[in-house]
Amino acid sequence: MTLVKFWSDPACFWSWRTGRWLVAAAEQRTFDIDWRPFSLKVLYGAEMNPDWAAMLGASHAALRVGEALRDAGRPADAADFYTAVGTAAHDNGEGFTEDLVRQASKSTGVEDAFDAFHDPRWDAQIEAETHAAIASAGPDVGSPVIEFPDAPRGIHGPVFETIPPTGNAGELYDAITTLAKTPYFYEVKRGRPS
Repeated sequence: MTLVKFWSDPACFWSWRTGRWLVAAAEQRTFDIDWRPFSLKVLYGAEMNPDWAAMLGASHAALRVGEALRDAGRPADAADFYTAVGTAAHDNGEGFTEDLVRQASKSTGVEDAFDAFHDPRWDAQIEAETHAAIASAGPDVGSPVIEFPDAPRGIHGPVFETIPPTGNAGELYDAITTLAKTPYFYEVKRGRPS
């Protein structure tokens, strides 16, 4: 089975939209998603906007739970957990807090991994994965990053204004992978509407 690496920060709504598209594309193009952590807290470091500190701190701690699940050989549980976190934060508009993450762990049956939320031993692994994503698609990239098999480098994005219709997921995947696998491809960008 083809494996597509997807690095993302759960607090990033752009990443949420990309992830939902990628899940639909995976069903239509029969590949698996390797959910990997990208910490915006690590990316921004001391330059982080103070208004984001609590949200990105809780998101970073949620990545600890995801890494504990991956390390335990439970990638499907990690995917379900990230889906529950994203649904609560981005679809339901709940604040990104420890309680949101705790509830997501309970609703997906992974509360046994919730202790990782407060366990900093996962931080080195999260930081290494964040830097791996930047090395794959960077420099000067953020969440999300996707790395396709047979592509020379990863890409930042794609960034969607809304979650694409499910029926278009496979066609979009074909177009994006064609670009990503082209060795001389560098960038496509469209300015955001005002």
